Amino acid sequence: MATATAGQVQADTRPKVTGWVVCASVLLITAGLLNVIHGFTLLDHKSYVTTQVVYSNLSFWGWMFLIWGGLQALAGVLAWAGRGSGNALGVAVSGVAMILWFFMIFSAPFAALIGFSLNMVVIYALTAGANPDEFDY
Repeated sequence: MATATAGQVQADTRPKVTGWVVCASVLLITAGLLNVIHGFTLLDHKSYVTTQVVYSNLSFWGWMFLIWGGLQALAGVLAWAGRGSGNALGVAVSGVAMILWFFMIFSAPFAALIGFSLNMVVIYALTAGANPDEFDY
C-alpha cells in the first residue's frame, strides 16, 4: 500500500476517459443489449417480424444479432475502461451494426431507425472523444 508523505504528489495511473467516450460506452452497452434482445426475438418469436426482402432465414439473423450485441457490449466495457482497443472495436462493431439495422428496415422499421441512429451517435462520440495519445499510428 503506497501512501503519500507530506510534499509528495501521487501519480494518477487511471486512464483518462472523456465524457464523449463515457457517453459512447453507455450507448454501446445499450445498443448491445438491444441487439441481444432483437436476436432473441428473431429466434423465439418469428411472428413479431415480417420476412421481407433480406431476411428469409430469421434463425441465422437472430444468432448474428446475438453475437453482434455481445461484441458491442464488450466494446462498451473496454472503452469505458479507457482502452484504445475499446474505441477501435466500438467504431468497427457499430459500423457493421448500422449495416445490419439498415437491412432490417423492411422487417422492423421502427426498431431499425432506432438501432441505426444509436450506432451512428456511438461512432460520432467515440471518434470525437478519442484521446489521440492512446493509439499508435
